Amino acid sequence: MEQAPRPSTRALISGFLLALLLCGVNSYLTLSFGVIEEGPTIAALFFFAFFFLAKTKITSTEMVIVATMGSAGGSLGFISNFFAAKAMTGPAYSMWEMVGFSTVTSLLGLLFTIPLRELLILKEDLPWPGSKATYAVITALTSGGDRKQPLYLLITTLIAMSYVVANTDGGFGLVPDASELPLFGLGAFGAAVAWSPFAIGGSYLMGFRTCVGFLFGGFALLAMAPHLPEPSAPHRYVWPGMGFLLASGLTNLALNWRVVVDALRSLVAIGKKTDDDDPIMGPKGFKILAVISIGLTCIYGWGVMGLNLAMLVVLIVLGGLIQNIIATRAAAQTAFNPARVMGVLLQGASAAVGGTSAAVNLAGAGFVAGSGAQAGVLTGDLAYGRWLKVPSRWQFWTQMITVIPCSIVAAWAFTQIQAAQPLVLEGKGLPAPVAKMWAATALIFEGTVAMPPFAVQAMVIGGVVGIAYVLIERIPVMKRWLPDSIGFGLGLVLPIAYDFSFFLGGFVLWIVCARWLKIRDITLTTIAVGCIVAEGIGGVMKPALTIAGIISG
Repeated sequence: MEQAPRPSTRALISGFLLALLLCGVNSYLTLSFGVIEEGPTIAALFFFAFFFLAKTKITSTEMVIVATMGSAGGSLGFISNFFAAKAMTGPAYSMWEMVGFSTVTSLLGLLFTIPLRELLILKEDLPWPGSKATYAVITALTSGGDRKQPLYLLITTLIAMSYVVANTDGGFGLVPDASELPLFGLGAFGAAVAWSPFAIGGSYLMGFRTCVGFLFGGFALLAMAPHLPEPSAPHRYVWPGMGFLLASGLTNLALNWRVVVDALRSLVAIGKKTDDDDPIMGPKGFKILAVISIGLTCIYGWGVMGLNLAMLVVLIVLGGLIQNIIATRAAAQTAFNPARVMGVLLQGASAAVGGTSAAVNLAGAGFVAGSGAQAGVLTGDLAYGRWLKVPSRWQFWTQMITVIPCSIVAAWAFTQIQAAQPLVLEGKGLPAPVAKMWAATALIFEGTVAMPPFAVQAMVIGGVVGIAYVLIERIPVMKRWLPDSIGFGLGLVLPIAYDFSFFLGGFVLWIVCARWLKIRDITLTTIAVGCIVAEGIGGVMKPALTIAGIISG
């Protein structure tokens, strides 16, 4: 492999700081919306904005390193769902318990990145849609050097962040966080538009079909609202949405059974001779890393979390390796990452080996959140890194140095969010759809969940609809006109105001700006990135400012 220029000091420092920033940002976003943007494109754009006027030209190697480190931190924010699920089912973890769990599961994920790269990048020719998008952004910025993009990014971020901190949702109360829709009295059932920068900007990265899915999810909530316990907040009745998300996710996995079978079959290829011209490390280094990461995971799991040996073996093999192969291969082929449903499956595996208590059962979901955050995302990063001829070991070790600092940031951000707005399975609070799914599943396995009236039936109905929806979605002529199932499912568990906000953003950016006004993709991507980061920074700042007494409670 042709040697690329070594990573610069500015790239390492910027990547490290952006990893910390995006970890805190996504810790908030995943609990507010159930979706995140992992961060490689965001990190690349911000690095370009910082140094496009510097005398030293920005190289693709620098962009790859920064994007890799940024995605490492951004993806680790997903583990806040595990912390939140634990808080919903009992006493929350202490900050240092969260840091320890994030660290050991992240190390496990990095360990299994090495066979994942061999299997999914070297041995197979997969499409990698997410990696190709990042590759396109890096190539456009380093070759064209569009000097307007940093200005667009700065303006968007400052305006959106100022709005978030100034709004009535825990901010200074100067501007509304949402506007009720005065149509046919639907405002009484939660019909409104949230002025959320993340929902409006993030809609561009999700695609317009997903945005239409959110719209239809909102319509479904409005139709159900008069018959639910809280008509003014129908999204709090999470059971039909949970049934839909779980069943649709499992159906997607079943329909992509070849992906699962090929992933499992490819395990036999581990250790066979390869023509790898760019190894991450040698066999001896891999063995040492395996002993350290698996050893620390076992010590922490047994000594701190109370997991038995059988459960540790199941979680390391299933949660660390097999589920990462399945989930990463699915994302590489279809851009669908089944992390939410894989968490539920690992909870089932935990229950099967004696982990029926909620606190222990949730460890299955936690392993998906921790190991998957590092393994799946880094494998995708290694794909575009290889295309741009950046040595894989540089990406691997620069991601490694972010693990402990980002684990601290993820734990700190969650404690701030929890202190300002306690996370609960039912009632007021952040939507946290993924955390609620995992928490409810844990309580079901424990046998102590007190479901409200008709909840079981609602889950079954939602599940049946989810299965039928995905089956119909597979028909090519129907898929063109049918709203995306992921958007529809999340729309059932998010406030209607967010559902309508995602659709509004998608219409403005995809239809008005892209189709009618012919604004370039790179510019719209920059605007979307600014909105996403601004919402996350503002969301994390508000509880911190409240605790400091700057914003009144």
